[in-house]
Amino acid sequence: MMGSGMGWGWMFGPLVMVGVVLLIVLAVRAIGGGVSPRSSAPGTPTGAPPGPGRAREVLDERYARGELTTEEYQERLRALGQDR
Repeated sequence: MMGSGMGWGWMFGPLVMVGVVLLIVLAVRAIGGGVSPRSSAPGTPTGAPPGPGRAREVLDERYARGELTTEEYQERLRALGQDR
């Protein structure tokens, strides 16, 4: 009867290790706020709401940097439905 419980005993160690790793991952995610479902573009704040307001900001920034001509800027504003 000594060896009757040893059949599945070899799995106990790895199962404990998996459990410890899962607990660590869950703790890190809970402390860090979890994983964001959408990624943000570099340079944008994480809390910035997507949508036409942000699109307008990007368009204004590109125009200010000289990446767009006045005609391109106005055309894209019309496409957004926000022409001046």
